[in-house]
Amino acid sequence: MPAPQITRVKRMIFGDILVSDSINEALKRWRKVFGVSQVELAKWMGIASSVISEYENERNRSPGTRFLKKFVDSLVEIDMKRGGKIISLLLSSSDEYIEEKHVILMMQDFFQPFKAEKLIEAVDGKILTGEERVEKAYLYGFTVIDSLGAIMTLSGESFYRIFGRSTERALIFTNVSTGRSPMVAIRVYPFKPRVVVVHKPRLVDKLSIQLAHKERIIYVLSRMPDEETLINSLTQLRDELLSREG
Repeated sequence: MPAPQITRVKRMIFGDILVSDSINEALKRWRKVFGVSQVELAKWMGIASSVISEYENERNRSPGTRFLKKFVDSLVEIDMKRGGKIISLLLSSSDEYIEEKHVILMMQDFFQPFKAEKLIEAVDGKILTGEERVEKAYLYGFTVIDSLGAIMTLSGESFYRIFGRSTERALIFTNVSTGRSPMVAIRVYPFKPRVVVVHKPRLVDKLSIQLAHKERIIYVLSRMPDEETLINSLTQLRDELLSREG
């Protein structure tokens, strides 16, 4: 596998861990994504498995950049030794495939974080659960997804693509009936967004709210009158944030 692609994957993982609201949870999540046990990873890194356990579970312990680099390098090296299956999955979902299927309606990443409150305001949102986390929640991007299209066409490999450069983002689902399907998909997927927005479901499913609460996701109902108005409002937000970045 070409070195630039390996470097791209490493940067994505490293960056996602750094901007995560909980580095401890991010470390555990990525280790599980690669299917590597604490013992195997510790052996590869040349440290005791208790060290990894402490970093994954003790919120008052924060690893330094040297540990994080070794952590990411080791996950990638182990996967390469196994044949590079996870790395291939992370690289396989092309923009062309998803755009062609009309699943991702809009996607934007930012180098500087912005308050989740701004996005909730932009979608005329009503918070269904997670209100206590909104004030301190920051995002690095958002993705607008056609819910029906995603269910019908997105494979597990392609689902990685909707998270862009960071999981610290909002996933905004249109064409929603009750909100259950998006939340069930997110529940079983190893990556979790910071915010999930459902646009004008007929009736918000109670299970979807419970799942969002369990996953500590800020769950929002968008009351925008139609999809076009929603996209236009998000486009304005995007332009405002990009102009701020200069």
